[in-house]
Amino acid sequence: MPLPADPHRNADTPPGHYLAASALLLFAIFVMVGLGVWIGRRSTPTPLETLLLWAFATFVFGALVGLSEILSRYRDEPLLATATNFGISYLALNGFISLAAFAILRKYSTSIFPAVQNDLFLSAVVAGFGAMTLFRSKLFTFKSADGNEYPIGPAIVLDTILKTIDAKIDRRRATERQLKVFSAMFGIRDFASTANYIEASLLSFQNLSQDDKSQISAVINQYRTTTTWPDTLKIMGLGFAFLTIAGEENFDLVIANLEKFVQSQKAVPSISPVDPNQTPNPANPNPNPAPNPNPAPNANPNPIANPVPNQNPKPDPKP
Repeated sequence: MPLPADPHRNADTPPGHYLAASALLLFAIFVMVGLGVWIGRRSTPTPLETLLLWAFATFVFGALVGLSEILSRYRDEPLLATATNFGISYLALNGFISLAAFAILRKYSTSIFPAVQNDLFLSAVVAGFGAMTLFRSKLFTFKSADGNEYPIGPAIVLDTILKTIDAKIDRRRATERQLKVFSAMFGIRDFASTANYIEASLLSFQNLSQDDKSQISAVINQYRTTTTWPDTLKIMGLGFAFLTIAGEENFDLVIANLEKFVQSQKAVPSISPVDPNQTPNPANPNPNPAPNPNPAPNANPNPIANPVPNQNPKPDPKP
């Protein structure tokens, strides 16, 4: 059975984002295959080629570190966050930082890390996955006469640049998330049905961590007790929380089904609750009958106050 059409993706997520994410993934695969072919070729490389090879590997290791940071921070669509201009810049900057660390290790290996002095592979691993640790080492720390140590290396500058680029990625994703959630959930007004349905839809996940379940449950319970926000804002807040866990594809499908569920709840007639302590009366099955809109006229509403005279009185018996 084919899945229902996606009513929100084309309007909210630019198609170029998916193309960029696919191109980035293909490029990473191509780089890894090319690296393996280069390493495994039969001809013996020259020392310069070997140095350039491991320098390139260091760049790849540094870019992987940046990719892992983006994947851990933007859980809804990490590849889309990586495929933005700022995401690619973040990967490239991490790669160049690792290259700089690799060059410093080759130049000052005896002062920083003597164990990697004659090992290019270990130098590439240390520089690729521990570049920022290297720039925070004692090589870039000035010790004054009073014994205090002051960082003088590029770690502070690099941290600031990386945080700035990361903030740009966050703002781009926030814009896309706002467009998606607003367009998908603005027309939904029933908060109670929305909260119940989203809470029930969490059971469709088979590998959802307990932390994620606790997080979304806490958001749902908080909005259920909040009285200062209108239902529309609470529904959109639930949408943002659910999008973080579910991702865009699952989010679109769940919201499409949610709209059908809310409409079905409106079509169900409401039934007044029955008191369980009330004992039914067989003689009077309806204890609270509705008043008759057209009561029959009563010629004698109070027969005791206005008795009707007897039309055929009997004669008094003789004494």
